[in-house]
Amino acid sequence: MSLEKNLDEALEWFNDKISSNVSSYRNSAMKQIRVISDRIEELKTAAHRFDYSDLKDPDVYQNYATTIYDNTLETFNQIQTLESVTYNKLETFARDTNNKINAYMNMLSKYLSWLKRDRSYKTKVKTLDRALTRLKEELHVLENKTMVSYSEIINLEKVSDDIVSLIELVDRSQFLEKEIASHKDEVDKLTNAIEANEKSLSELKNHPGFQQLEKNKKELNHIEISIANKVSEIKKLSSKVLRASDSKKIELNEYDKELMKNLIKDPLGVIAKEDEGYRGVKAMLNTLKEVSSDPAIQMKKEKLQRAYENIEEILNDEILEIQKRAKFLIQQSEAINDKFKEMELDIKIKKLEDEIDNLKIDRDRITLSLRREKEEKDTEIDSLSKSVEERIEEFTSKTLKLIF
Repeated sequence: MSLEKNLDEALEWFNDKISSNVSSYRNSAMKQIRVISDRIEELKTAAHRFDYSDLKDPDVYQNYATTIYDNTLETFNQIQTLESVTYNKLETFARDTNNKINAYMNMLSKYLSWLKRDRSYKTKVKTLDRALTRLKEELHVLENKTMVSYSEIINLEKVSDDIVSLIELVDRSQFLEKEIASHKDEVDKLTNAIEANEKSLSELKNHPGFQQLEKNKKELNHIEISIANKVSEIKKLSSKVLRASDSKKIELNEYDKELMKNLIKDPLGVIAKEDEGYRGVKAMLNTLKEVSSDPAIQMKKEKLQRAYENIEEILNDEILEIQKRAKFLIQQSEAINDKFKEMELDIKIKKLEDEIDNLKIDRDRITLSLRREKEEKDTEIDSLSKSVEERIEEFTSKTLKLIF
């Protein structure tokens, strides 16, 4: 049976579960932190012997000594004693303290080289050096013994840290949700404007003329396929005749040549542009049939026969009805498009589309950064919560469902 807890409860429950496992490590770490704090105080006490700031006219060495004193307090007063520990806190404390010591030693190397010339400072320098050495020794113990041992509970502490991170992520996500909601009136106003424009756009795009154009287009596609089937072999024959003409093997007038080229490229266009009955095409086909008997035209007998059959079908007006229909459809579509131009329909549609796009951009911009951040936080919450639940079960043998 799984437990269900909100994040605050889960954090308290898990920390209680692992307290017996981690207490000895934390106590040992806190003890070492206190020892280091004591060593820092010893160092500051040793540095007090270098303070000559109360003298009215200190000599050069005394000024150097006071500088050492001031630097000691400035450097080590910044180190904060930990009130509670985690591995991350210990790591940060050790790193910061090391950095402070290194900077402090660089400062000492400059000023102590001068003070060592005056034997009166010999005892003071030894005391300060001894205090600094003791501090470094205890920091070494922290890094190479305490923290190495403490690393055994890192995985347990990481669960607690991640629950704290989840609390922060959920708080941020909820804040962002409220921020997004606070812009509802602005978003609604733009949404209403978008919907009104979309309605107007839909009315324009649903004009009966558009539907008729679409029907005409589909019907013309079917007619084009029918014509293409009729002229497939004729196109091949035309290509061979044109090549023979180009190489001067046969004679062909320019009109017939141009009509053959157009038939190869756009059969529907050629047929539809002809006057009713397509007399020009018929004349060209008769010429094609005549010249194809020339030996210069090399084409397989069965293909040539199919081309002749198709030519005869076209000459016998078998595509006359679809030519009439194609001419009507093309003329009707042109008339509709002319009417649309007169209405400036394309301009009105483009204007509405641009306005809708701009309004959507304005609407999205209001909460875009907030929504993006919320999506990122929610993704992190989902991933991290699953990881936390899995590790809680691993470390406690309890199934815990986190409630947000």
